[in-house]
Amino acid sequence: MKKIEIIKDYYMQNNQKNKPDYFLLGWESEDAQRQRFEVLVNNLDLHGKKILDIGCGTGNFLQYLEQGFSDFSYTGVDILEHMITKAKAKKLKGTFLCTDIFKENPFSHNEFDVIFASGTFNINLGNNKKFLVDALRLFSYISKEIISFNLLDEKSPNRENNYFYSSPEEICDLINNNFPDFFKIKVIEGYLQNDFTVVCYK
Repeated sequence: MKKIEIIKDYYMQNNQKNKPDYFLLGWESEDAQRQRFEVLVNNLDLHGKKILDIGCGTGNFLQYLEQGFSDFSYTGVDILEHMITKAKAKKLKGTFLCTDIFKENPFSHNEFDVIFASGTFNINLGNNKKFLVDALRLFSYISKEIISFNLLDEKSPNRENNYFYSSPEEICDLINNNFPDFFKIKVIEGYLQNDFTVVCYK
């Protein structure tokens, strides 16, 4: 099964009426989703920045950003049309696009300052390390400054076969081996039992 089909199948199972956004997106709770958002933007100055949100879902990350930041430009992309439809219906101050950025990239070199990807790498695709390297290569092309993303920790107490787990050490080695030009890599742990965040500075 192709990557896009695996992802679509996973999220379509959660596409139920009258369910909260965090359920549709596969998160365990609204609080856990918010904690991930807080860490993704930890100590980042987003004033005047152009932001790209990969796997934006129903626009929850933009809603979070609007509560604490101003004067930024936001674009969210997702491969799932029903997610983008829900995001657009919220009438938020951002642009939402339904596209598979990994298949056909619509953006130019250094078009954005910061890229965020929350939950983008969670589903077990069978080749997640290669997918992560390919994705970071694309993100590095699009982003001028920062790439911030999260992953599921292999120390998670409740691991499931349909998810991809890794360790901070493993991911740092992977990034250092493939992206030696990155200026700095920051790993943030401890906010949830099953999650860690990686921030790459160009």
